[in-house]
Amino acid sequence: MISHPEQRLTHVSIPEQLLTYAASHAHRIDAGEETTREALALVGAAGLADVGAAPKHHGSLLQQATVIEQFAEKSLSIAFSLWCQRMCIEYLSFLGGPCAQEWLPKFRAGEAVGSSAMAPAFRYAAGLGDLGLHISRDASGQLRLSGRLGWASNLFSDAIIFAAAKLTPDQADTVESATPVIVAVPLASEGIEIGPELELLALRGTASTSVQLHNVPLSDEQIMTRDFDAFLQRARPVLSVLQASFCFGLASESFRHAQPRLVGVNQVFETEVHQLADRLVKAKQDFIDILPRIDSENPPVPSELLPIRLEAGVLAKQLTTLETMLSGSQGFVTTSDVNRRYREATFIPLQAPSEAQLRWELMQGNNAS
Repeated sequence: MISHPEQRLTHVSIPEQLLTYAASHAHRIDAGEETTREALALVGAAGLADVGAAPKHHGSLLQQATVIEQFAEKSLSIAFSLWCQRMCIEYLSFLGGPCAQEWLPKFRAGEAVGSSAMAPAFRYAAGLGDLGLHISRDASGQLRLSGRLGWASNLFSDAIIFAAAKLTPDQADTVESATPVIVAVPLASEGIEIGPELELLALRGTASTSVQLHNVPLSDEQIMTRDFDAFLQRARPVLSVLQASFCFGLASESFRHAQPRLVGVNQVFETEVHQLADRLVKAKQDFIDILPRIDSENPPVPSELLPIRLEAGVLAKQLTTLETMLSGSQGFVTTSDVNRRYREATFIPLQAPSEAQLRWELMQGNNAS
């Protein structure tokens, strides 16, 4: 039972040296002076990247959420890259096949990296855009993948990109009428061009930019599934709750630092901070209550999960803003922890599915009911 906004989702013991590493490297990673690659290796080596992975979570998905939550308290960059890695582990675990047998042990150990470039898939499923990638066969029968991903993260040299593409089974068919599928492609494949390093406001060490694909050779085994709808239905609940967990970590840490500053003139914000704290307690409890239903005979529907994900992100944004206001001039110094948390939170409304998409989907559901 969650009774306090600083209380974690559950108890998971993480080696102290890992949390110390995350805290001490947070600014350099955020500024792009280091990347999250070493952190992913350390987390994988500690066995913390695949807690409760599919095919059945057996209640331990809450533990994985808490791992991500704790890292988000120290560095959203690390927590975000870990979320991305964990989702790729999830995909491989429940899809199976030759690629999963080859890659999954390396992902779990942090010896290889996953890049979950699924934003276009969720927008496409909601009727909000195209996939941006398509597959066809050349004259020799070789599958070729082409197109552009506007945004992907964990784009390290040993990464495997998971994305959706339209499969054109016959060259006479149009791309528009093709079937959406899920593919997995090593970033080192011939024909892949990584976009320029971006001057991001935060999270610069997460290796996030665009990807261009020019007739990238693809094996049949790299088409991970042709059942696009079933894949999204299976993956999205896990994606949503693990995204919410890094929002909770960031929100809790900002509350932890904001509360002691409610003195003097800052007391005018006391009611607002405590109202947000009450909302954070409720959101965490709602999260804990709904999590066991994932993989159950009564799985949660989007109208139950998306409000929790949306509220977690909003709380992170609002609490980091208040912490910044309460911190005075320190909040304006880019090398301070409070400023870093504020900048990290600006990413959350843009994180796919974005706040706009979440609100739109919930509105569509309300209009249909």
